[in-house]
Amino acid sequence: MLLIFSLFFTFSFSQTPSFTVYYFNAERSNEGEIAAAYDDFFEGVEFKSGGAYLERMDRGNVDGSHRLVRFGDTENWGLVESKTREQWAKHMSDLDPLVESRGPRYTGRILGSNGVNPVTKPYIQIYDLEVSNPSKWLAAFTKLIEDTQDSYNGGMVVYGTYDVGAPMGVNRDGTATHWVALGADNLGELIMAKAEGEKNVEEWTEYHQTKGETKILNHYSLRILKDYGSFN
Repeated sequence: MLLIFSLFFTFSFSQTPSFTVYYFNAERSNEGEIAAAYDDFFEGVEFKSGGAYLERMDRGNVDGSHRLVRFGDTENWGLVESKTREQWAKHMSDLDPLVESRGPRYTGRILGSNGVNPVTKPYIQIYDLEVSNPSKWLAAFTKLIEDTQDSYNGGMVVYGTYDVGAPMGVNRDGTATHWVALGADNLGELIMAKAEGEKNVEEWTEYHQTKGETKILNHYSLRILKDYGSFN
């Protein structure tokens, strides 16, 4: 499992790659101003590692209309030149009139990917999973990615954990421990990629036989609106 993990771990930041996601609700009419506020805040910023995405939620049962995802190496987190208290205060004051309410925050780790930068495949579907045996699931899923990589047609796969805070199932029937994100250029391409992937019957059968007890608690889609820093 460790050998497979090392082969598919493709991030430029090493050690402990992690993320924090911040949900919020805002009217679609305010989206341009919100994006402009983040552009102003992140203009000329250099991240010590990773970066940030501003995303709009699309289909499915989700915790807000938009979210900000900050990602990077936990041991090398932050900005090369820190923002001042006044700069943070101005950023929040710019956002406050545009945001109706703040949602939950979740923090977790990024375990691996198939090496495709999410920004290049900005229409993304996320699966929230409840995994009973993380080691078995990680080995089974990583092998599935390896065995079916020729059928992705350039699509993106990233996967990881929820570690501090976690979304509940759509029917409040469990708490997510892991997540998988699939990316494509648009909704139609995502559907076609999934249909093509389902033709790998033997590979999916092996995955289901070896992953241990795993439940899909929720799945939803989103679109990356703005990206800052670098994922790869």
